[in-house]
Amino acid sequence: MKKFLYLSAFILLSSCLSEKNATPGKPNTFVRYFNGGNEDNAVVAEETSDQGIIILGTSTVTLIDGNVNIETNKIKLIKTDQYGNVVWQKVYPADFTPTAKNVKAHSLIQLLSNGTTSGYAIVGEQITGTGTNQIIDLYIVQVDANGEIVKDGTVDFQTLYTPNDPKPALTQGQAIQLNSNGNFLVLASTSGANDNMILAELDKSDYSIKWAKKYGAGSSTLSNKLYLDASNYVFWSGTVTRSSEDVRLVKAGQNSLNTLFDLPIGTPNFQETGNDICRYGFGFAVVGNTNETKTGDQDILFKVLADDGSELLSKSFGFGDTDTGNSICSARGGVVILGTSKAVPAESGGRGDDDYYLMKYDAFGKEVWTAPKIFGSKNKDAGASIRQLSDGSLLILGTTVFGNLNTMMLMKADAEGNIE
Repeated sequence: MKKFLYLSAFILLSSCLSEKNATPGKPNTFVRYFNGGNEDNAVVAEETSDQGIIILGTSTVTLIDGNVNIETNKIKLIKTDQYGNVVWQKVYPADFTPTAKNVKAHSLIQLLSNGTTSGYAIVGEQITGTGTNQIIDLYIVQVDANGEIVKDGTVDFQTLYTPNDPKPALTQGQAIQLNSNGNFLVLASTSGANDNMILAELDKSDYSIKWAKKYGAGSSTLSNKLYLDASNYVFWSGTVTRSSEDVRLVKAGQNSLNTLFDLPIGTPNFQETGNDICRYGFGFAVVGNTNETKTGDQDILFKVLADDGSELLSKSFGFGDTDTGNSICSARGGVVILGTSKAVPAESGGRGDDDYYLMKYDAFGKEVWTAPKIFGSKNKDAGASIRQLSDGSLLILGTTVFGNLNTMMLMKADAEGNIE
C-alpha cells in the first residue's frame, strides 16, 4: 500500500506565534498569529455570542504520493476567546489522502439559538479535476458550536441551464445568509460557458433548492456579504466587467426573476472595483480600488450609496505604490476601512513590503483620524476583514508571510485603531 506523507507535518492544534515588534500587548488589545505548518490564507473573523472570536480561512496542503506532489485545499476554522487564545481548531475535511475533498471557504455566518451560537454555516467551493477538466461547484458545510460537522455537500444549478445555455464549469459560493424562512440564501458567481451571478434559497436541512435565479450582464466578482432588509429584499455588491470595471450594486426580491436594480457605479474612463460592502445609515458604504489618481497607480476607492443605489459620495486615497481596499465596517461615528499598501515610506510609518493600515471616515467623507494607522510585519501583509466588536474595539484579520509561510494574523485594536 502506498504511503502518503503529509508535507510540513500538519499540526491540528493551532500555533500562536510571536514575531519581533508584534508580540501580544495588554489583554484589551493584542496581535496573534495562527499557522499549522501550511499556507494559511485568512477569509473573515467575527465576534461570537459569548464575545469570543471565530476565524475562517483556507489552508493549502501539499501531500506526497510516491514522487508526485499533490496540492489540495481545506477549510480552516478557529474558535478563540475574547483575547485571541485558541479554544478549538478544525480543518475540513480531516482527511489527508489524495482523494480527500479539495475545498475553499469564502463566507461564514453564525447560527443562533435563543441568542447563543449553536453553530456556523460556511459557503465556498469544491474543486474536482485539474486544468481544462477542472470543475468547481458551490460547497456548503454546517458545523456545531464545537466545530463538528453536521452536514456538508455541493449544490448543482443544472436546472437553470439549457443545451443552448450550457452550465458553466466554475460555480463559486461567495456569500451566505439566513432568510425569514430559516433557510440559507446563497450567492454564487459562475464562469466558463457563461458568466452569471446566482442567488438561491436552499433548504437548511438538506440543501435542496427552493428556488434559484441567475443574473447575467457581464462577468462579476462578488463581495462575501448578503444583506436582507425588513421587506426581505436582498442586496449585494461587487465588480462588473463590461467595457470597463465598475462597482456593482444589486437589489433583488426573493421570488422575482428580475432585479429591482442592477447598477454599474463608476467614473467614466477609469477602472473601479467593489471589494467589500457594509450597511451605513439607510444605505451602504463600499470599499475597493481605482486608478483615478494616475495611470498605473492603484488607490483605495470609498463610496457611500443610497438605498436606491444612487451615489452620495466617492473619493480615493492612497499612501504607497499600490493600495488595496480590503474590507469595510460601520463603526461609531463613521466607517473604518482596512487596506493594504505597498512600499509605504518609512518616514510615513511603513514597516517594509506590504503593510496593513486603517482609516476612519464620517458620513461626509471627512477623516475622523488625522492620519492612517499603519502596522504590520517587515514581510508581506494583506488585509482580509474588519469588524467592530460589541465593546467598540476593532477586530482585524489578515494574512502575513511569516517564516516563509502565509499565516493568519488576528489583531484587536482599540476604537481609535491603536495597539497598546
